[in-house]
Amino acid sequence: MTETQSVPQPHSDMRAQAPQRPFAWPLAVQVAAYVVLVGLACLPGSGAVSSSTFSVTGFAVAAIIMIFAFFCPLRDGVPGRVTAIVLGFVAMVCASTPFLGQFVFARHDAQYISAAAWCAGVAGLLVVLVVAAFIRQMARPKRTDMIVQLAHMVTDGVASIAASGWCFLPMLFHEASAPDVWRIVCVAVVVVGAVALAVVSRLWYREAQPLPGARAAWVGFGLLPVMLTGALVGIAALVMWLV
Repeated sequence: MTETQSVPQPHSDMRAQAPQRPFAWPLAVQVAAYVVLVGLACLPGSGAVSSSTFSVTGFAVAAIIMIFAFFCPLRDGVPGRVTAIVLGFVAMVCASTPFLGQFVFARHDAQYISAAAWCAGVAGLLVVLVVAAFIRQMARPKRTDMIVQLAHMVTDGVASIAASGWCFLPMLFHEASAPDVWRIVCVAVVVVGAVALAVVSRLWYREAQPLPGARAAWVGFGLLPVMLTGALVGIAALVMWLV
């Protein structure tokens, strides 16, 4: 064994040098995204799936998915980004189309059906994502860094799918039949989760190696925890209606 072979090689998933931008930049992106989403959720009438105000929230979520794809720091390539966008938009359809849940669930409460159908749809989409990620890796002519690219593609898809959960934030605020104590608990859980992901995102930004030549990777690193928090919003909305 040569000396070069005996020296542990650094993981390609780790940064070789510190980020050019301080963490305050991606943190500002997180804050701006949260302000927009919460502001839209506070608009009167935004809790009804059929309202035009709800569609504005949906448009904002779709914009976040597209912006993340454009500034994505993950090294999954164009196929991974296209897969993530498609699955993210399908998850949004599950969140905003109540009649889809009526094929599976007996209840006809539009808000409950939307949340339940979204959870069921997300479970199915995650299975599709894992299968698509493996097929993508097997189809590559040169399978270098296969584990890293597989992990990045799955992370990209999970983030886009989870982002669709933000569609339920207006309902979480405006659902009149839920007891106030449960509403407070659900919102508190989402806030704690968002803060925890913001803290962890500092580690991601400091250590994760972005895609070489990525456009303003700090924007993608800032949006990633916001999108993942969407899963907490969707789950909290379903829990609130179940109780």
